[in-house]
Amino acid sequence: MSTVTESFHRLQALAPKGLVRFLSIGLIGLAVDSSVFAALFYFAHLDKALARAVAMPVATCVTWALNRRHTFQATGRAKHHEVGRYAAVTICAQAISYGVFLAICSLFPKLPPNIALVVGAVVAAGFSYSGQRFFTFAPIRAG
Repeated sequence: MSTVTESFHRLQALAPKGLVRFLSIGLIGLAVDSSVFAALFYFAHLDKALARAVAMPVATCVTWALNRRHTFQATGRAKHHEVGRYAAVTICAQAISYGVFLAICSLFPKLPPNIALVVGAVVAAGFSYSGQRFFTFAPIRAG
């Protein structure tokens, strides 16, 4: 087993259930988000607020599919109920991320907007993990 794999498994054992995978998938989502944003902002010359508003849902679709498959176990809910719950948590998390992004862009207009994008995503990550773990992907309790 490689050193990287061993380190990953050690970190997974210490972290709350699914956190390392959730954060790893979050990094993939962040890469998608920032790539779509960059393409729209730098190459298509869309306004940064609009470019970010388009990029976030694309990244959200990617992270839902990956988290559903690799991070959280089946909940026993119908897929459309789970998607609805995911959307509710994600809308709140994305609102936090987007608000931080807009605030940083406004307060520091010379700062590259990709930095504001990353800061917003990091701020929203804790809320998102908690909501997805304890609400979206929480198993149905018998009773």
